Amino acid sequence: MKIKHRSFFSDDYSALDWEQLRNNQSETSYYLPYSKDKYIERVDTSEPSSAVKNILETASGLGLVNIFSMGSGIAALEYQIKKFSDLRIVISDYTPAVLRLKEFNIFDDCLQLDILNEALPVDENTLVLFPRIDTEFKDSQLSFIFEKLREQGVKYIFFLPAQLLGPRIVISEFKTFILSIIRKKRLIDCGYSRSKSSFIGIWSKHYRIRQEFQLGYNSLFLLIAQNNLENDRI
Repeated sequence: MKIKHRSFFSDDYSALDWEQLRNNQSETSYYLPYSKDKYIERVDTSEPSSAVKNILETASGLGLVNIFSMGSGIAALEYQIKKFSDLRIVISDYTPAVLRLKEFNIFDDCLQLDILNEALPVDENTLVLFPRIDTEFKDSQLSFIFEKLREQGVKYIFFLPAQLLGPRIVISEFKTFILSIIRKKRLIDCGYSRSKSSFIGIWSKHYRIRQEFQLGYNSLFLLIAQNNLENDRI
């Protein structure tokens, strides 16, 4: 099952534009600071999140030291992985804003990359992060991405949905609609919210769930390639 996902922002936009959101300081949830000090102040934490702990423990158990993150955004999750481990991590995004992070010299590399149309720097020794970018893709596009990763030999993917569809998300979408009317804000089409069964249908030709970690109302899925003969135990 899936439903349309809509939102509104501090400024008035005619359509979803991540470059504008990353560059606009008034968009506090999405803004990517222009200085390293401000960036670290924005994303730093004294303890890793539950998601990061699960990722680090899994990477260690699998013996993988290379991580590639697709659609990293402000890379808060990836910053924690880098801070609390010795893993090599490459981040990416399709907007030029990601190149600001390259200047900060925090990550091993930062790439401006169109994951649908460009080659991905991954192979069988890469643990891929798919963090909260699913809403923006059509089902066919998501399926193509999983097929592409499988063809390039990727065995393991950590898939973190932007939001896992359930009663809470349906209510949230209704609240957003009401608030947009009260605040006189334009609703922007942000793609789709999907259920777990919907995601399984999208990736099942190429990957299956090896482990699911509960993160409050959301889940972090460790996917393993179909027909992978390795033991499923970490």
